[in-house]
Amino acid sequence: MPTTHNLSLLLAALGVLWSGSCAAQKDSLFTSKPYGKGRHSLVAYASGGAGYFFSGRGAPEYLQPNLRRVNPMGTVRLLWHPDHLLKLGLETGYVRFYSYGLTDSAGNRGRISLDAVPVLLVWSMSVSRHLNIFAGTGGYFLQSRLDYLGKVNASKFNMGWMAAASWVFPVGKQSGLGAEFKWLYASETANGVLSLNLQYVWRFARW
Repeated sequence: MPTTHNLSLLLAALGVLWSGSCAAQKDSLFTSKPYGKGRHSLVAYASGGAGYFFSGRGAPEYLQPNLRRVNPMGTVRLLWHPDHLLKLGLETGYVRFYSYGLTDSAGNRGRISLDAVPVLLVWSMSVSRHLNIFAGTGGYFLQSRLDYLGKVNASKFNMGWMAAASWVFPVGKQSGLGAEFKWLYASETANGVLSLNLQYVWRFARW
């Protein structure tokens, strides 16, 4: 099961790649020209797709749970691209970790779901003109919902992290389309989702 130790290793690897690549600094999302001195930009990443729930947690067997592991998700990321390869920003969005359909011995039906809103500090680096890697740490605002002989909602804040890689093709001077492969993990409750998303990238400010 992933732990915060995995994130530390990922960030260390990202730092090694960055230090070894500084001689070839490129604005790899949209052009092949090197950054000019003092050139900065703000870039938004909007992603949407499906996530696969990997945790083994479940409802009691006597409730005959029907686990739905594949669920929708979407995230928005805002990054500052400075005049070097390492980028910094924030990410949020919506993630459904899982949902269950329930049926007890009396035939009563119900549903349980666990949703989250991540708030993550994200680092990123361009490995090539099209390939980018991301690592983030922060928290997940979890919302569990039970609809079974009544409705119960419960909220909890959970520390966690994220790791991702994306492949983006420019479709103009300021935008691009691509795909992102992402792992989202709420550490305290050990809930993890592996997702594949379509991604739109837009550089909306540059100076």
